[in-house]
Amino acid sequence: MPGKVKLYGFTGSNSVYTGRLLLEHKGLGYDFVKLFPAAHAIILLARGFDTMGVPALKADGVRVQGTRWIARALDELHPDKPLFPADPAMRRAVQDVERWGEELQNAVRRIFYCASRRDRSAFLSVMGAGRGPFGRTTLRMAAPVIMKLATGVHRATDAAGREDIELLPERLDQIDAWIAEGLLNGPELNAADYQIAVNISGLLLSEDLAPFIEGRPAADHARRVAPDYVGHLGAVIPDEWMAALRASAGESADDEMPADTHDVLRGAGYNDAEIVTLTRRPSA
Repeated sequence: MPGKVKLYGFTGSNSVYTGRLLLEHKGLGYDFVKLFPAAHAIILLARGFDTMGVPALKADGVRVQGTRWIARALDELHPDKPLFPADPAMRRAVQDVERWGEELQNAVRRIFYCASRRDRSAFLSVMGAGRGPFGRTTLRMAAPVIMKLATGVHRATDAAGREDIELLPERLDQIDAWIAEGLLNGPELNAADYQIAVNISGLLLSEDLAPFIEGRPAADHARRVAPDYVGHLGAVIPDEWMAALRASAGESADDEMPADTHDVLRGAGYNDAEIVTLTRRPSA
């Protein structure tokens, strides 16, 4: 099988990163066919895939798209280093967590495009990773069209992005609970680990969101499983979208220190997670 495997996708994609980690888990050599966002749709359809979705895997004549289906195909084609437990009950549990993680994957995409519409440099820092000067220039020129198309395909409206951020405390609590149960972050990683950790790593790129994730088991899990997500999303999320996260951290908008206090602390070498702790005022 090594040498006969091709993975189609583009850099910066959370799902493509997941697909690459699944292949690395198996220890398989593969060719990464780097596509250009938006144009990838035509190429994949021309090469015999059913949809325009990435990641797309071709192995031993089999074509599969999507992280969940790639994980199953890899276990069938290469049973060593399984991605799912042999025990039927545990296998169902991991599949349920993996399925839940697919919605997290979609949520992270929506948040990313909401942020990118407000700061195009965020889009370029993530999607331009690993591209040369020509590729980055082309991506910069095409960014408005790509973001508009992606917003439609992924339904990444502001209303959806705001809802995803409001649901983030609940989702983080769920991930932490699965880690405590041993369904995630066990001695042997499984398909659900890759499905979820990549997306938490993606959220950790955000200046707005990272302080509310740092210090959680979910953050440690993400750094163990998917430490190489490249990019940076500045502080662009509207303040009113952050209320649920602040409430989960025991904050309110009125309780925050002035912005210049944050700047002073950053200048002193504190990271965002430490600043959240230092500037949080005690409850009355």
